[in-house]
Amino acid sequence: MGCDIHLYKEKHVEGKWITADKWTAFDYGDDEKGVEVRWQDRFTDRNYMLFGLLAAGVRERHEYSFQPRGWPYDACAELAAECERYGEDGHSHSYLYLFELKAMLQHLQTVTIHVEGMKDRDQLVALRASIESGNADWDLLFPYAQWSNQESWERFEFDVPASFYLGASLERIIHSFDGIEGDNHRIVFFFDN
Repeated sequence: MGCDIHLYKEKHVEGKWITADKWTAFDYGDDEKGVEVRWQDRFTDRNYMLFGLLAAGVRERHEYSFQPRGWPYDACAELAAECERYGEDGHSHSYLYLFELKAMLQHLQTVTIHVEGMKDRDQLVALRASIESGNADWDLLFPYAQWSNQESWERFEFDVPASFYLGASLERIIHSFDGIEGDNHRIVFFFDN
């Protein structure tokens, strides 16, 4: 069963949090009507390493993961309704401020994630050569498996820059606030299975 993130943006204006997302009306024809952020306007990456970064224990955990804070008491009305709509299907509710996300993005440049598994011998040779060149192409890490009975596959262990796994997704979240006014910004999110 997969896990998805429901991530929304808020901005702080004149002393209160208001939505920074564009909400549109929906009617699924089964008596369920309301407003939602369109799928194409949402952050929808299914990156389990990122989930574990934003909320420790959601599919992953890092030494530097944020601990889930619970649902903010002062969330805007749209988010409160969305949280209520998901009810018990939503879990690990939390929120993070934009400045925290930016600081974490910087921190990811200084830490690694330990990865081990099995990979085709020839592909592993190419990856190791890339690493030894001083300009590692971490995309060569894929595909790999936790176990294989193929004779051409060998075990490996690498410490991969955390920014490789987490940087692009975190940057997309941060840049989604570009052009949004307000004196403070945060993401409010939860997960479902």
